[in-house]
Amino acid sequence: MTCSDSRVPPELLFGRGLGELFVIRNAGNTVDTVALGSIEYAVAVLNVPLVVVMGHESCGAVKAATEVVTDNATFPGSIGPMIEPIIPAVLSVRDKEGDLLDNSVRANVSRVVRQLRQHTDPILLEPQQAGKLKVVGAYYDLDDGRVDFFDRP
Repeated sequence: MTCSDSRVPPELLFGRGLGELFVIRNAGNTVDTVALGSIEYAVAVLNVPLVVVMGHESCGAVKAATEVVTDNATFPGSIGPMIEPIIPAVLSVRDKEGDLLDNSVRANVSRVVRQLRQHTDPILLEPQQAGKLKVVGAYYDLDDGRVDFFDRP
């Protein structure tokens, strides 16, 4: 699962072809009903052994959430509700040293990873407990093309 940003194509980043990855993408790599159902389908039906939640440098959705926190920004249409789940991640790192956006991207990835590891349906929990599924968090650096798998079980 990764952001819908066109700079973050998992197939290219990991050198995979058609049919090798089950990819779920949305702005800010958040988990809504559609994303969660897609992940559950991949695990339960396709027996996917690895779920990667990957954020990336300069994520626009996370940047919007930081602007809500720092500037009380508002966004039109469905953008506000879309970024709302990211705001707790921003709040959790707003006083941390370093770049707020990068820290927020990583915190958002960890938030989603934690949700998939701990606060989800047995359809995802049981395979993890049995050692058949791993959920990991990653950060893609647009500048150097590296993927940092920083949140591992």
